[in-house]
Amino acid sequence: MNPYALHQSLLDTTTVTAATTAKVHALTWPPKAHPNTLHNVPDIIFRVILITLFATVAIWANHEASKGFAIEIVNEAGKYSLPGKRFSLFYESNDQATRILLNTSSFVENLLYPNDQDQLMHTKKQINSVTLALARVNFSTLVSVYSPKPHEYTIMLSPSLMETSHNNEAFVLAVLQGMARVWLWDGKGAAPQAVLNGLVEYITTLAGFRVSDTEAWNSGDDELCWKHEDPRKVAGFLSYHDRRQQLGDGGDNGGGEVVRRLNKGMRNGWHDWMMDDALGMAGHHACASYGILTRHHHPSSSI
Repeated sequence: MNPYALHQSLLDTTTVTAATTAKVHALTWPPKAHPNTLHNVPDIIFRVILITLFATVAIWANHEASKGFAIEIVNEAGKYSLPGKRFSLFYESNDQATRILLNTSSFVENLLYPNDQDQLMHTKKQINSVTLALARVNFSTLVSVYSPKPHEYTIMLSPSLMETSHNNEAFVLAVLQGMARVWLWDGKGAAPQAVLNGLVEYITTLAGFRVSDTEAWNSGDDELCWKHEDPRKVAGFLSYHDRRQQLGDGGDNGGGEVVRRLNKGMRNGWHDWMMDDALGMAGHHACASYGILTRHHHPSSSI
C-alpha cells in the first residue's frame, strides 16, 4: 500500500487540454478522497496500533530482562523432614521465599549500583538466575553461595534455620547475606575472603539488621584490620570509615560509599591498594585510626 495515498488525495484537480486553451476545475473543500483510500483507513490504523503494541512489548521485555533474573526455590531437605515441612509451609507454598529474595536483592542492587550509568558502563554484575535452596544437612555458616555456571547462582540455606520456632528475621537475614554475596564482585576469585565476608556483614547493618558487638581493634597487631577473620570486626572498620567519608562530604548520603568503591574495583581483579583507594588513606593508617576510636570511645563497638 502506498503510504502517501492520504496526502495525495488532498490535491483533487483535473486538467483538460485543447489545442489553444486549458481549463482547470476549481478546487473543492473539503477535498474528495478516493473511495479506495477511505476504505483502507481502518486497515492502516490497525497496522499502526499493532506495530506500536509490538514495539511497546519489546521495550518492556528488554527493560524487564535488564533488571530481572530467573528464580527457583528448591527444598532439598524434603517435605517430610521437620525443616523441610516448615520451609514448605512458611516460605515455599506461599511464594514468601521469592518475595524475600526479590526484596533483599533490590536493596543490595540499589546499594552497590545506584546509577543507571553502572549498567551502561558494564560495571554492574550480570545475574541470569538465582536458586534459593534449603540444604539436606546443616552447615556452620547458615548460608553458602556458589555459582554452577557463569551468571547463575545458588544460595544454600542450612536447615538449622528451620529447626527452631518460626524466625522470619533470621531467614531474611540469611537470604540478604546470600544476595549480598551474589551481587558483589570477587576480584575474579582473587579478593580475600575476609574482605568479602566483611562487606557482606556491613551490608546487613546498612539494611537495618543489628549484629553482635565487636571488640576493640588492637593497632599493634601485625595483620591489617580489614584482613581479620571475624567479619564483624571488618564490618565495624568499614562502618567507621564510611561515616568518616560522609562527614567529609558534608552530609549523610545513606552510607555505603566505601562498599561501592571496593566493589567497583573488584570487578577486574584484586590488589591491596584497592582498599587504600576506597578508604582514601593507607590501610595501616586507617586501621590505626579505627583502633584509637574503639579503644578510647567504644571498647565494645556496636555495629
